[in-house]
Amino acid sequence: MSIKKIILILIVLFVIVSAFMSLKWRNINTIDKVTVTGNYTVTREEILNAARIKDTISEEDIDIDKIQDRIMKHPELKKVFVSKVLPSELKIEVIERRPLAIINGDNEMKLIDDELDVFPFKNSNKLYDLPVISGVRIESSPNQRNRYNKEDLRLALFIILSAYKESKTMYNNISEVNLSDSGKIIVYLSEDSSPFYFPRNNSASISDPEYQTLLINKLTVFDSYIRQSLDIHLKKKINYVDLRYSDQILVNSNN
Repeated sequence: MSIKKIILILIVLFVIVSAFMSLKWRNINTIDKVTVTGNYTVTREEILNAARIKDTISEEDIDIDKIQDRIMKHPELKKVFVSKVLPSELKIEVIERRPLAIINGDNEMKLIDDELDVFPFKNSNKLYDLPVISGVRIESSPNQRNRYNKEDLRLALFIILSAYKESKTMYNNISEVNLSDSGKIIVYLSEDSSPFYFPRNNSASISDPEYQTLLINKLTVFDSYIRQSLDIHLKKKINYVDLRYSDQILVNSNN
């Protein structure tokens, strides 16, 4: 075999090996699969936009901590875990905040979850079929999330969550829990916005078992009223229904 042929063969082999190594290097250094799990109301596109990444990412553009920090800034996400899975996958796991109610206060609307975390509507087009909490005392705090009085929030959420646990019918009939009156808790009915007055003990915390028992008993009365008298209630002009008294329901009506 001539030297020219040997040189030609070596050149061809070099080109083939170089192309193979280049392709292999590209596969190793490129993420071509981004997996997002744990999201329900927050879309995959929203998460990728928050992370500032696309479906295909160069290895040099991947900074796990930075991507995780970016996604964590999304107001509807509670926890984020980002990891690389060999050979070429980026895995994003998220835990969404679970909004339980809408806070209406101080000329703004916020969401609140089960850990009393207050966060904004990121997308106003999203509709949340949630009860509203209003009349919450505003505290002086540089942190916007801590401006709402925690005891008021716990009290309102206790009523909402207890209603949900006791009866879905009762829960669905609560449109608003108003705490603006220091002498009573006002729960508004969904059907016609009628106010129901519940007892309020300003000297006791909602963590007090006796106070909890009192409110749960009143919710049971409220539930019975809805099941037995809602049709009649809706046919009348009801000013309010007072549940604060023992062994009786006071219905104030114009009829």
